[in-house]
Amino acid sequence: MAAEQQNLTKMISAQLRNKANEFLNSRKHANNLADILQMFDAETDNYTPLLLTIEVIFSELLKRGDLVQEIIPLKPIDHSPEAEYTRWLNECYEAALVRCLECIWRGRTNSRLQALVTACKLMQIEGQNPLETTNGYYFPSVRLKNIFTVLLDSEITMSAPIARFQEFTEYKDVQQYGLKVLSTIGYKKSPSSIYMQNYLELLDKLLANEIPTEVKNKIKERDEDKEEKVLCAAEGKPQFKYHAAVCRRHANRCWGFACQWALCEQPRAHRRALLLLVERLMPLLARPHLATDMLCDSLDAGGPISMLALQGVLELVRRHNIDYPDMYDRLYAMFEPEMFATRYKRRLVHLADIFLSSTHLPEGLVAAFAKRLSRLALVASPEDAISLLQLVSNLLLRHPALKRMICYEDTPAIMCADPYVMEETSAAGSRALGSSLWEVSALRRHAAPAVGAAAAAVLAAVQPRPRAQPLQLAPPDVAMFDAEMKKRFKTIEMNFMRPQGMALPSNERLVQYWELMA
Repeated sequence: MAAEQQNLTKMISAQLRNKANEFLNSRKHANNLADILQMFDAETDNYTPLLLTIEVIFSELLKRGDLVQEIIPLKPIDHSPEAEYTRWLNECYEAALVRCLECIWRGRTNSRLQALVTACKLMQIEGQNPLETTNGYYFPSVRLKNIFTVLLDSEITMSAPIARFQEFTEYKDVQQYGLKVLSTIGYKKSPSSIYMQNYLELLDKLLANEIPTEVKNKIKERDEDKEEKVLCAAEGKPQFKYHAAVCRRHANRCWGFACQWALCEQPRAHRRALLLLVERLMPLLARPHLATDMLCDSLDAGGPISMLALQGVLELVRRHNIDYPDMYDRLYAMFEPEMFATRYKRRLVHLADIFLSSTHLPEGLVAAFAKRLSRLALVASPEDAISLLQLVSNLLLRHPALKRMICYEDTPAIMCADPYVMEETSAAGSRALGSSLWEVSALRRHAAPAVGAAAAAVLAAVQPRPRAQPLQLAPPDVAMFDAEMKKRFKTIEMNFMRPQGMALPSNERLVQYWELMA
């Protein structure tokens, strides 16, 4: 069945290719274009051949200039056959664009992606060959607005088409005009959850290419800046001038729309908004302190959302002097066994290393973190245990007075007499200063050699070192297994008596019950 469908697709593609060539070579086959557009009405889930065909046809027509209409003010409309044919081509072009946009939200996934690519490529060709004469740089913003409208106003998630659109956001003109268009059409008073998700994903892709936050000198721009990628650039056309300040202003406006929505009621949209804020928008915000309420509320929510909000709170504390009460107790409570089931666990360990990098923190606070991390390393996977042990080692190196917690024994008596309270969510009430790090000693005998080596490094922290080592995230379990398989071992003894032949040794108990026959 699949082979028959593939052969049918090839046959249709060949027929469409012949029709397109006939239309482009001679005007007597003009009806071929109408036939091709009419084929979009057929009930099918694969529009890829049709999309590729109209892309070839109208790309060639735009390059030829066959769609350009000369309009002279105060002059009657020209009804000559040539002018009528040009108007008909423009009508077909608009109809083809509408059909192309409709295919973005229907059909197979690969067909939907091809529809988006076709619409963007036609927008590029039209920008390079405008339908009207212009004096400055021309970008078809109307086409981009229509694409954004389809991506946003949909009853289904547009994650796949929006992810494919990222290859076009690398161009500076698409980023600048895209943010401008999105800031114009993006606001809705009470959007649906799907609309919010599509909006945040689209904004994230538009900000994937970094926007400069500082104005560089003209000399540096000539010497250091590389040539910018522009989608609609063409020879003999005015150059595009990129304005970072304009992009930042539109980005702030787009984020202002999202702040007015009930993002906290939709967990998926909430996570997407936090990722967008902490990874893309924080350096661009004109007034970052306005995000304090959202980040603090998210930090109190718990789970993965609080882990994402932690990075934004850290940025506010470090760069904008925002004070958050009980910050370290919140961070301490995040380290629970449930953290290993989230995708943001490495981010949490990295941020904790930054929060605890100061050497002026109280010893009781740092001791509580070291003890909790060591206890969690007992139940963590090898890769997570290595990261936690590295963080414990850094804490001991920054606070030499805590080296008294190092314990080289892990006997049952020490475990039973441990005063540490794991269930306590406050670092001050955990009684970690009266405890020891017997967990690290136990991890020296871990089945994974890398974990044992990391535990030995923690115990060796009593040796004087110049400074704490940078935190390195451990490789995944698969990489650790492959590394062990590549190691070469010496010859391993399989027997304590050298065999003299095929016969069993004389003292072997097996010969009492079995007889080896030749």
